[in-house]
Amino acid sequence: REECLRGILELVRSWITRSPYHVVWLNCKAAYGYEYLFTNLSEEFGVQVHVNKLDMFRNMPDILHHLTTDRGTQIHACRHPKAEEYFHWNKLPCGITSKNRIPLHIISIKPSTMWFGERTRKTNVIVRTGESSYRACFSFHSSYSEIKDFLSYISPVNVYPNVIPLGTTLEKVKEILKPLCRSSQNIEPKYKPLGKLKRARIIHLDSEEEEEDDDDLFDDPLPVPLRHKVPNQQTLHSEVLPMTALPQDQPEKQTESTECFKAE
Repeated sequence: REECLRGILELVRSWITRSPYHVVWLNCKAAYGYEYLFTNLSEEFGVQVHVNKLDMFRNMPDILHHLTTDRGTQIHACRHPKAEEYFHWNKLPCGITSKNRIPLHIISIKPSTMWFGERTRKTNVIVRTGESSYRACFSFHSSYSEIKDFLSYISPVNVYPNVIPLGTTLEKVKEILKPLCRSSQNIEPKYKPLGKLKRARIIHLDSEEEEEDDDDLFDDPLPVPLRHKVPNQQTLHSEVLPMTALPQDQPEKQTESTECFKAE
């Protein structure tokens, strides 16, 4: 990646220093992955890179101040569905023209990876593909030094590669990544079961014993549901009627008192 960056910097410097009307268009197909290139170009030449929107970079302050929506800069990374056609007409995708009608001189640099991988012979990191178009062998994946810095920061327990580079094996890649882990020993994650499920006994039991056996299926006791006490019908009355104990030789009065209480 550093070698490709040096090649792009030399090409951009040799072009934009000719005049203010010499501009560079970075033909970037993806939305992300070019931050490394944008940052270094801006720091090297002291100009911001023009992009369509800044929304996706709002949460990246280290990159945000290297970008702009001002079309008057000499380095562009703006995008358009017909960007290739615009370039053939010597126009930028954003449609900017010089203020005094002097035509702009534009070159296109297309960062690529697969295109260089399909070449049968070794080529330079910068290849001229047209009168004013170039391809740069740019890697979108992190380098080993970047991976090393990242792992040293988060200090993981284990690291597993997603893909295996050509000419090596999974074991060799693991050996390279092992010193970057928290422990030199490859500690596999251990999973603890939540509990043990017991087998129900096939025995005919009484209803009470059967309920107890069902509750014994799990180690932890099941929570007892809260039972709301239903108030007695007599307690619903706000007033308590006074009652007088009557002797047994007065049955008529006792009957009247009882009937009054039931009616209430």
